[in-house]
Order: sequence, then structure tokens, then C-alpha cells
Amino acid sequence: MTMHTEDQLQEPQAEPKATPAKRPARTAKTAPAGESQPKPKPARKKPQRAQPEPVQESAPEPAAVAELVTAAPEAYDPAPALSAPCSEPCPETCSAAPAAEAAELAEETPLTTAVMPESPVMADSLTHGQRVAAIAATLFQDLAELHGLDDVWGHRLHLAAQLHDIGFAEGRKGHHKISMRLIEEDLSLNIHEDDRPWVALLARYHRKAWPSRRHARFDALKKSDRKALRKAASLLRIADALDYTHTGVVGNLAVAVKKHKVIIAVQCSGDCSAEMERVIKKGDLFMHVFGRELECVCQEN
Repeated sequence: MTMHTEDQLQEPQAEPKATPAKRPARTAKTAPAGESQPKPKPARKKPQRAQPEPVQESAPEPAAVAELVTAAPEAYDPAPALSAPCSEPCPETCSAAPAAEAAELAEETPLTTAVMPESPVMADSLTHGQRVAAIAATLFQDLAELHGLDDVWGHRLHLAAQLHDIGFAEGRKGHHKISMRLIEEDLSLNIHEDDRPWVALLARYHRKAWPSRRHARFDALKKSDRKALRKAASLLRIADALDYTHTGVVGNLAVAVKKHKVIIAVQCSGDCSAEMERVIKKGDLFMHVFGRELECVCQEN
């Protein structure tokens, strides 16, 4: 039997690996004799953009508010009767006047029939809708350069403002969704079929959730239509807030568009603190869509 010593039982040591030879450093190419060496190109520096200084817009003085409101019309025109298809003759592009037959039908068929029961709650909702439609028309006109929507959308906004609360026919809870369903299903409502889905969606978004692509109807729209609907819905929410107490306390109305802010100046016949507070709360969609702060100031008569 062969005996091994302790040194012989140790694991064999690995042979050291040979280190690769280092590559010689690259040398700059030299030009042939008689030719000049090329000049190295200077490193380009990216120009730094100057950061604009934040502009602080001061709140309007009471005198300025009075002047702004006085410059507005004496009072916004009341919304037309529900049987009228438009407040004014529609342009050729307006889908509310597609043919003479539709005009005749509009004269014979009221905007609201059959579905809306006669009750104090429904009467109040429709009267409130008339006031909201008038306020929305003023906002749509004064903010035309900001939202860039055409008269077709103005007509849709007008109809949605009139009908946004008809869901109260089945109760307050979820009435915005009920309003959407009634507008979609009640063919006795004098709404052109091209406008009906848009009016229904605007009524659905007059409160609660913003228009979202998580909602199937909204997600199915084209990008340009989604953008237009958001703009119109933001105006409807503000108009609804300005008659929050359903008392018609808001009178003359004027809008001033600043670089970073939109100021809504109103004259009130009484305490309108609830409306002022509600405008800021429901104006969140407007501020998100247009990237401007929203301020509402009130002057009591």
C-alpha cells in the first residue's frame, strides 16, 4: 500500500493563466510630407434655453370686476323653448337643420314628451336646464378663441344643458347616467340622430367622473371627438355650477381670458357663495383641459 504525505493529498494548484499582451496605443495618423495636419473640430455645446420667469397674475380689483360685468350684455338671453331645435338659424354645417322635413317635424314635436312625468321635481329640473343652457351659451361664446369648437358643438351643448337633469325622473342617485339613457332611448325627443349620442354623452359627464377611455362609449370615439367632448363637457359643468342652488341667483355674466387664468365675473341678486364654491370644484375638468387656473368673482346687485 502506497502512503501519501499531507502535502501530496492537497488539491493541485491551477497553473497561472498567461496574460494577453497589451495592444499598442493608437497613434494619430500623420499626413504625408508636404500636407498640413487637419485641425481638430471643437466640441459643440448645446445651447441652454432661457427659463421664462413665472408670471403672477393678481386678483382683479372690485372696480375692475364691476367694469368687466358692466361691459357684458345686460343679461344673457334666455334659452329658447324646448320645442325649438336651435336658438338661431343653423348654418349649413349644423346637423340640427339637415332638411325641410326635419324643420317641420321640429315644429310639431316638442323636445320633451312622453318620458318626463309631470312633477314638481321634473319641472324644477327643466327650469334649471333652461338657465344652465343660457349660461352655457355665454361661456361658449366668450371662450370661443380658447376652445375652438364650431357651432355644431354649440348646439349640442345647448341641448345637453337643457336636458342634463331629466334623469331626476327616476331619482337623484346616478341621475346623470339616467339622463344619458333617456336621451338615447326616447326618440320622441326632438334631437337629430347625428347629435343624439353626443348630447347623451354630454349629459352623462355634467357631474361625477370625467370623460375617460375606461368608459366604452367614450373610448370608441376618435381622438379629435374625444378632445371636443372634453371641452364641451367642461363648459357644461361650470354652467351647471353657476345655478347650483336652482334659484337663478346669477345674473349678468362675463369672462376674461388671461395667459394663465380665466376669470368669470358674475352679478348676483343675492348670496351666491354656494355657486362660487361649486364653480371651482366642478371647474377641475376645465383647468385640466385648458391648462389655466379658474377664478370666479361675484358682485351683488
